[in-house]
Amino acid sequence: MTITLEMRPQDAPREWDVFVAETGPFSIAIDGYVIGGPRFDPVGPRANFNHHEFVDRLATRATCAQVLMALRQGLLRKFRDKDGPRIVVYTNDCDEDVCTTWFLLKNHQISENTMNPVLNRLVHMEDMLDATAGAYPFPADLPTLEALAWIFEPYRRARLNGDLQRRDPVTFTGIVTDVENRIKNHIMGQGEKLHLDARYERVGGNAQWAMIREVGAQAKTGAFADGIYAYVSVRGRAGGRFDYTIGRMSPFINFPVAKFWDALNEADDCQDKPDRWGGGEQVGGSPRVGGSGLTPSQVEEIVNRVSSESQVAELARAQ
Repeated sequence: MTITLEMRPQDAPREWDVFVAETGPFSIAIDGYVIGGPRFDPVGPRANFNHHEFVDRLATRATCAQVLMALRQGLLRKFRDKDGPRIVVYTNDCDEDVCTTWFLLKNHQISENTMNPVLNRLVHMEDMLDATAGAYPFPADLPTLEALAWIFEPYRRARLNGDLQRRDPVTFTGIVTDVENRIKNHIMGQGEKLHLDARYERVGGNAQWAMIREVGAQAKTGAFADGIYAYVSVRGRAGGRFDYTIGRMSPFINFPVAKFWDALNEADDCQDKPDRWGGGEQVGGSPRVGGSGLTPSQVEEIVNRVSSESQVAELARAQ
């Protein structure tokens, strides 16, 4: 059995054809390493498990849930050689979805067993939370959320303290490994719990949306609990650059997320670069590798302008 992780945090997302040209057989891209929806090439074999671009976010499972379904439907009957299962997993992130997906693939003997209620519940909750960018309305006092807070603490801690900004493969791999071990402990009944830290600061926006700075690891839970259903989250980087996440609770919230990308890419001078602003119609953000040179006030102005233009266009179509 050979299941290996190619952690590439400095790689910008690439197109499927580029991925095929760069990688050998048995390669799987996960959670945004390859742009676009789920894809499978039986000849390679190669696969892409993703739910970020060009998909209906609420109708498409998160990456971990896609992989769990694929494993239980025979993924490893195709991804194997004469010695057994063989997969090379490519990713440029180490978030909750990536960590859970890696656990499922690396520990496929556990994942393939459908009668595993603890694992099934974990994947289901991560699926709901990731698909909605943390906006799924689980009760804030749900005990399982405290278990998830402990499981994913290595990632959340690194995200808040700035460790992710260095895009260091060793750091990213260490986070994935730590979370993998915590998932194992959780499944065996040896996990722990952490109280949710839902603190955040509102630093901009208007009556329709909020620009926030996340203070606690579960800041978005706090924001949604306070009735903020459309947001821009900002985190500073060294050298005066920033990381932004832009999202809304669902497509039923009037906040035209997908229409922001062109304007932000033009203002950030990265519209023709692989590492650029992007995402789907529900959530996305600034360039994953290099961050953004736009200040919060510049992003706020662009979001307000594009939102206003979108509202005017909608009114014109309605007349």
